[in-house]
Amino acid sequence: MSTTLPKICIADDDFRGRQLLADLLSPEGYQLILAQDGEEAVALALVEQPDLILLDVMMPKLNGYEVCRRLRADPGLSQVPILLLTALDDRRSRLTGLDAGADDFLSKPLDATELRTRVRTIIRLNRFRLLSEERERFATALALSPNAIVITSPDGVMHYRNAAFDELINPVQCPSVVSRNLFDAFPPETIAALRTRAAAVLAGGAAASSVETLLAGALRPETVVDVSVGRLPWGDGPALQFILRDVTEKKLLEAQLLRSQRIELLGQLAGGIVHDVNNILAAVLGSAQLIQMGATERAPVLLDNIQSSATRGVNLLRQLLMFARGSDEALVEVLPGGILAEVASVVRETLGRDYEVSLQIDDRCPHLTADPNQLHQVLMNLCVNARDAMPDGGKLLLSSAHRILSAADATQLGGEARAGEFVVLAVRDSGTGIPPHIKVRLFDPFFTTKPAGKGTGLGLATVLRLLRRHGGFVHLETEVGAGTCFHCYLPLQPPAAPPDAATAA
Repeated sequence: MSTTLPKICIADDDFRGRQLLADLLSPEGYQLILAQDGEEAVALALVEQPDLILLDVMMPKLNGYEVCRRLRADPGLSQVPILLLTALDDRRSRLTGLDAGADDFLSKPLDATELRTRVRTIIRLNRFRLLSEERERFATALALSPNAIVITSPDGVMHYRNAAFDELINPVQCPSVVSRNLFDAFPPETIAALRTRAAAVLAGGAAASSVETLLAGALRPETVVDVSVGRLPWGDGPALQFILRDVTEKKLLEAQLLRSQRIELLGQLAGGIVHDVNNILAAVLGSAQLIQMGATERAPVLLDNIQSSATRGVNLLRQLLMFARGSDEALVEVLPGGILAEVASVVRETLGRDYEVSLQIDDRCPHLTADPNQLHQVLMNLCVNARDAMPDGGKLLLSSAHRILSAADATQLGGEARAGEFVVLAVRDSGTGIPPHIKVRLFDPFFTTKPAGKGTGLGLATVLRLLRRHGGFVHLETEVGAGTCFHCYLPLQPPAAPPDAATAA
């Protein structure tokens, strides 16, 4: 509700009457708006939205009764108090005024004390009405919100919760949450993250990013919620407002999308896979046929050839199957060089001899806490894009580096870059480069420059989303005709995230 000084619109065609009312009310500190006739009163009221309107009944063109009717017909002014000023004291005049929409009358000549008291009382009552309506609207909005809303003390004791919160929590499994403390609804690692954000908000800092977490004691198992924290006044001190948005279905859909994108990626690699498997089978069949033909003196070498080819095929198919199926791994310690070597092995087997795949691994890189399967998907997507940028073959370099970004470095990189300590996994190609008009849309979902049936445009959008899930970002360097390099910045420790299968799929 507004805390500005109350506005009073005074309408009287007599200058001395207007001035008298202004002189009597100005010491009270009101904002006074003066109108010299009924038409001007209506026009000013529409613009100024006053807290009270004082109308002289007898005015030319538009008398006080008609002004009342017009004001009451306007939705924005229908509830504004109107006080009619009249020298007429008969019952019929008062009934006419009340029927037109007036709230009360003051008889002329005016008594200064009565005028001030009546004006003060009407304004206070009207502001109390507005405050009550505002609180009722606020309470209704909270109660009907599809998101769970909880207001707590700084230590998490609940002052208020809406129906959506009660629908999330199982009172049998988690009775302490329903009766007392909101923090009991979260896993220990999430409690620490939320308390840190709550402390920052209470100290006057900007609202921190939200936290995705499992919800303990939920009615539906494996419920994932997105939790944001804000500050608001409550009684004599500050309170915390938590908004919990159920994102379980969203996470499941994301998992399905990731699986679909993996299958698309495998489809794009299918030509190289078939070629390599044919070579493996040719070696096996050829060696077996020579043994059948009696080449006993070469049998040890041929058997060794069969065994090594079969092992090579098994390893290739195992890697491809693991990539296609995905995993439900939680975040674990990952050696960046190991991830790059595994991806390079698959890429060499599937891209063919026209592509020279090399590694540049910085052995000083620290370990990452990450989902290795998702890092595989990020790098494989970038390698497939690099292949498409080199249709006649070329060079592909996969590299790792350890980098500490200052605020100035982050500003220079632009985009989502920020200061901190990162491991940088990069994929560089010698391809055609990316024109500026395509570069600006490169990470948009479903944007693709490939012909119909050759790609859905989800590859780079998936890269960006998986990097964000790890708290990272991507920096792109490209020049038309001079190749492209995607630098994937991954923080050593990712933000708090739920160890759910949906995200890790």
